[in-house]
Amino acid sequence: MKLKNIFLTLPASLAALFITITASCSTEVDLPLEATGRVQGLNSQTAASAFAQAKAHLAAGQNNAAIRAFQTVANKYPLSAQAPEARFQEANLLNAQGELLDSFDAYQKFIEKYNSSSLYSAAIQKQSEVALAAASGDIKHNFVGLKSKLAGKSVQKMLMQVRDNAPFSKQAPKAQFAIGSLWQDRGDTNKAIAGFKGVQERYPNSSLTPEALYRTGTILMDQASKGNRNKASLDSAKNVFLDLQQQYPSHPRAKDAKAKIAELNKSNIQRSFDIAEFYRQKGQNASAAFYYREVLSMSSAGSLREKAKSRLAEIGQ
Repeated sequence: MKLKNIFLTLPASLAALFITITASCSTEVDLPLEATGRVQGLNSQTAASAFAQAKAHLAAGQNNAAIRAFQTVANKYPLSAQAPEARFQEANLLNAQGELLDSFDAYQKFIEKYNSSSLYSAAIQKQSEVALAAASGDIKHNFVGLKSKLAGKSVQKMLMQVRDNAPFSKQAPKAQFAIGSLWQDRGDTNKAIAGFKGVQERYPNSSLTPEALYRTGTILMDQASKGNRNKASLDSAKNVFLDLQQQYPSHPRAKDAKAKIAELNKSNIQRSFDIAEFYRQKGQNASAAFYYREVLSMSSAGSLREKAKSRLAEIGQ
């Protein structure tokens, strides 16, 4: 027989005892609505008393004791009037002590359970701040007084949770942008590009999108410069900067994108000239001529254009 059916067959005095015992258990029991109401009634004074004790610890500066007490209220009396603030206070105190992971989880429990609370918006904001602090690299001091970094995957998971908790809030594009910045700072260029592209794809109207595009372009340029001047990366970078110019012409980064495009054009001219020189030195004049002509097609003036014309004359092309 189900517990709720047992409850309904008990005399009033035994039912009250049953409710008290059930409410004190950590295992969640599916009680009928009537029983739930009685549990709340029986626990209201206990929850209020425990909450007052937590407040007293907080006022006395006993933060660890306050955290434990607030956590007890939220865990044991989740339906009480005090539970939302207790969970919120627990998360705030953990945050203040640098316990970012535990603080983040406490805010998440609040967000999942108390979305009608007046503290909900504050919890969303606070959780976002915790995730961004984790992304910046600062977490709880370790036993020798130093700070360390959370694993990148853990931080990304936190940021994605912030983004998904409130996808239409101002915190969402910030969290997505922070994912790109996280991996850029840690030297994982592919993940950084994916993170920044996510800003453009998810939040095209965000004020962060032009910056995300600009960073994507510069990362692609850096990839090419550190390798073999990969043309695909350079072309991709140019396309990103063109998108930035066309989609956000009034943004300050549009001017920077124009400068980067000019830099890329110059780089492409130099690249074609260098390839032409390589083939000329190997005696492959037909291939050399192809790239010298490419230099001419990409430039209207300049020393490389004049050199390319001279080389074509030398090899009789």
